[in-house]
Formats: sequence, structure tokens, C-alpha cells
Amino acid sequence: MASVGLATRVLTGRAGRRLRRYRTASYDQTPVPTSRERHMLSRMGCGFSVGSFAAMRAAGGELAWFEQQLQPESVTESAVAQQVSDWFPRLQDAPTLIFHNDDTEVHRTWHYARDLANYSVLRRIYSNRTVLESMVELWSNHLHVNTRHFPGFTQRPAYDAMIRRHALGTFEELLVAATLHPAMLMFLDNWKSVRGNPNENHGRELLELHTVGRADHTEDMVKQAAKILSGWTLNHGEWAAFYDPTRHTTGAVDLLGFQSTNAVANDPELARRFLRVLAHHPATAQRIARKLAVRFVSDDPPQPLVDRLAQVFLDSGTDIKATLRALVTSEEFWASAGQKVRTPIDDVVATCRALQVTAQAPINDDSFASRICYAVKSVQVFQWPRPDGPPDHAVSWATTTRMLNSWQAHWGLAGGWYPKGQVEYRAPAYFLPDDFPATGVPFARLVDHLSRVVLGRTSTTRILRAACEGCDIEPTEVITGSHALMRYKFHRLLAVLLDSPAHMTR
Repeated sequence: MASVGLATRVLTGRAGRRLRRYRTASYDQTPVPTSRERHMLSRMGCGFSVGSFAAMRAAGGELAWFEQQLQPESVTESAVAQQVSDWFPRLQDAPTLIFHNDDTEVHRTWHYARDLANYSVLRRIYSNRTVLESMVELWSNHLHVNTRHFPGFTQRPAYDAMIRRHALGTFEELLVAATLHPAMLMFLDNWKSVRGNPNENHGRELLELHTVGRADHTEDMVKQAAKILSGWTLNHGEWAAFYDPTRHTTGAVDLLGFQSTNAVANDPELARRFLRVLAHHPATAQRIARKLAVRFVSDDPPQPLVDRLAQVFLDSGTDIKATLRALVTSEEFWASAGQKVRTPIDDVVATCRALQVTAQAPINDDSFASRICYAVKSVQVFQWPRPDGPPDHAVSWATTTRMLNSWQAHWGLAGGWYPKGQVEYRAPAYFLPDDFPATGVPFARLVDHLSRVVLGRTSTTRILRAACEGCDIEPTEVITGSHALMRYKFHRLLAVLLDSPAHMTR
């Protein structure tokens, strides 16, 4: 991230010399999180905000807050988050109605996909239960089902609800529920399996992506897994899953610690038994441990950490909370601050939280709540075209195109220009210190205050340097309420902070 945006550029010549002689003064007493508190909010939450920081302090610090978050029902939900479900009533439609609405062009496939994308982004922006939201996103990407898939889209809202129910439970129960969910059966073609010729797509991705990984299975294992899953299909009228013994392929199976004669076609529990064994396999534990470590620690997490997490995963019976506790109490977790590049979705969520943008109920397609998913300016939420789900590595997201798109999104959100309808953006005066005098304050003081409010940290020489260049203002220049910065250039200052590595990494 050494080349991320305006905030890394260095002033040269006379302006640079003047700046180096000036030291940012922390006149403002706005509190900032400790490095540990900020790290916890950035990694396990959805980014820093004044409200989330206050909640962490009220809970008793970063670890007490995290433990509270593992019991999401104990966390009082925000007013906006409580309303979000009502803003997208079509997501409550029955699968038959979803199919009918698409067929009759009342509400098309892409409309349902857009609604779920907006709902998911808004939940991450406004929910006080941020660890839950982070885990919903992680499992939705790990057990990926494209929201635009036909006919899987009919069950995609229900699939999202299932992920939410199991996101902090056990991986065993989550794997069973996700694998046999009608959305997954359609997305990975298991519904097309027939006796004697089972479709191998679902069996392959179950092993390669969802459980043991590419190195721990063979082609023969894929064929056996497909045989075990065969029989699970769909009722085309209701798009509901059921087991049809006439479609099941019998024959002995022996793979990855699971054995069965598979002599009887009418055995719907065969697949569940197999999935439970897979969930507890050591290779699955390694894969899930690495998935968590990549998301919450670093792009290339230390193997000793992965090993420890995998052991906790197995010893706890695949308990997700126990594994997360082991992760956040590890030295590797605390040593990794700032090492992860925010994905485009992470960035939009963190930006809206930092700017304290308040969405209102949408009234049309131009409303903020109807358009926030487009502010991502990348592959849409849950629409990754391949079954492996979107990547979470800097090599994928620290690109020129992505950075330019994110800076454009920052500009629109900082200026309150996009998305525009039915939303409250904070006016410049809202960000001023409580003791802002009529005579004004030096620009450096204002930068420090904004850095505290938006980034959760005091200003630095680099941040001030970037702000001076981005706004064409000297550090000692006095900013009053009538200054050009406050009248029509404030978005430039906010954008400098948002474009900085301090915000673009987590």
C-alpha cells in the first residue's frame, strides 16, 4: 500500500520545508481508541466509527466487547438496522413468488440480487452486531452461491437467512444446512443428478472449496462424494429441496474416514452423516482455520497460528466462537494491524460508518438504500461468477483500477453526492470541534480533529502533508466558518483522509 493515493505523496521545495518546521498540535481532546481497540474494530467489526468506539469503551474494552459480540442477541440493535429488513420486503417472498415475479417481469432476478446486496451492505454499515455481520460475509463467500444464478436465485434470500442463523454456531451444522440447501443444490447442479450417473460438480466443490481442499482429495473421491449426495433434488413447482430415492446411486463408498455400504437407495441421512464426518476432518480444520486467519490476520498467515486454530476447531466440535476466541487472543492477531487491504465492499462500509452517513427508507431506485451497492464499484455483493467466492488478498484489490474506483466513491460519499436520495450526510459544521471558536483555528488543528473523528487516530506529519496539498492550505492558515474549506472544499479534506493507507487498510 506504499503508493495508495494522495496521502502518501511528499511535498517538496519551499512548501515542504515550511511543513517540516511545523508540528501538528493536538489541541483537540477528542478521545481516540488505543491501537488494540482500533485494530479490533477494524478486523472483527466493520470499521471504526465514533459510535462503535463508544460501544467498545462501554463494554469494558476490546476483549470484553468481542465477547459481548459473540452473543449478538445481547447487543441492542441500532434503529436503522432494525428497519433495513422492512426496506426490502421482496426478500421475504416465497421461492414460487420470486420465480413468478421474474417470469412476469414484476421483479426480475437482478432486482432480487440488488435488494440482497443493498440489504447486506446496509446491515454491515448500521448493525451494532458487527462480528455477526463479518461472519455472515465470510461464510457467504466461503459457501458461495451467486445471487444471479438461475434458478438458484429463487432460494438465495432464504439461503442468506440460513447463513445468519448458523454464522456463530458450529461449522458442522452450517455445512450440513448449506450443502443440502436448495440454493446450493441448484447452484452446484446436484438437482440434476440421476441414478447411475450422478452429477460431479457439487461433490467436487464440496471437497475442494468447502471442506478438505484441493490437495486432500482425488478424482475417485469426487465421484464417491457425488454418489453420496445423489438423490437430493428439487421440487420444480415449489423450488424446495427433497430426497428422491429413485435418483440416488447406490454402491459402497470409502473416503476421508467415511465408510458405508450405501446399499439402500432410500437413505436420506447418508449425506448428512458424510457431511458431519467431513466437517470434523483434520484437513477441513486446516482449511477453515486458514480461511479465518486470512480474513482476520494476514494474507499469508503463519502456519503455527493456523495449526493452533485448527486444533481448537477440532477440540471444540467445530465451534466457531471457540475458534474465533483463539484467534483474537493470539499474538499473531495483535501483531497484524494494518496488514490487510480493505476489499471494495469493506471500504464502502467503513467509509459510511466513519462519515456517520444515515440512510432513510428508500422510495425509489435513486434512494441511497437502493444504490449503496453500486458505490462499491466492483463485482457486486454475492455475485462473484465462480463458486470459489471473491478473494481476500491485497494482490487482488490493490490495483490501479480498484484504487481509482474507491477514491471516486470516497469523493461521492464525502461530498454527499452519491448515492443522493433519502439520506442524511453530515454537514461540515458537524465535524468541527465543540470548542471551535468564531475566530477560527489553524488548519493543522482541524486536520488533527478530523483524523480523530474519521480515522480514530491522531494526525501525523504524512496526513497533514497530504491535507495541505489536497486542499492547497498551509498548516498555520486559520480556518473560520466562512473559509473556502468550510464553504465548498470540505469534501476534499475528508477524501484525503479516506484515500489514505490509514483508512484503506485494516
